[in-house]
Amino acid sequence: MLSCTGQKMTQKILTILTILVLLFIWGNSVLPSKQSNTISSNITSKLGAGIVPGNSQENPVPTWLTSSHVRKIAHALEYAVLGLVCALLTNARGMLIRKIFTSLALFGLSTAIIDETIQLFNDRSSQIKDVWIDILGFAVGCCIAWLISYLYAQRKNGVNIPAEHNT
Repeated sequence: MLSCTGQKMTQKILTILTILVLLFIWGNSVLPSKQSNTISSNITSKLGAGIVPGNSQENPVPTWLTSSHVRKIAHALEYAVLGLVCALLTNARGMLIRKIFTSLALFGLSTAIIDETIQLFNDRSSQIKDVWIDILGFAVGCCIAWLISYLYAQRKNGVNIPAEHNT
């Protein structure tokens, strides 16, 4: 069990991480369309150049990998990180994730709506599809946090969790 000092430190770290993730998400939304597209294109090229199989010298980026796909995956990943950090923070504060699910869901939804609204104030478009992708990513992050918390509690209570299930 974490000491009171260790628990407070964990809460502070998770609070700072939550703020940093929010700044990262909203900071990307403030970027002008041209700069955002350049970043997405660079990442797409790097993925096509080495990480994704099926590329060649003539066509370094697979046809199925587009900047739009990279952008949607980035939306889901950044919100998964946010969901993970927020759910771990609520758990560190002694609140059960499943008991405050509605509050977590509203926070994730509000963050996604603010994110898309920020884009209305520059030359970018706002899409409801992105809000759904954000919410899905946030939910996945919360589920991962719940699993981490569950496994930690089981281990702390001395319950042996087998690595493999033989059926």
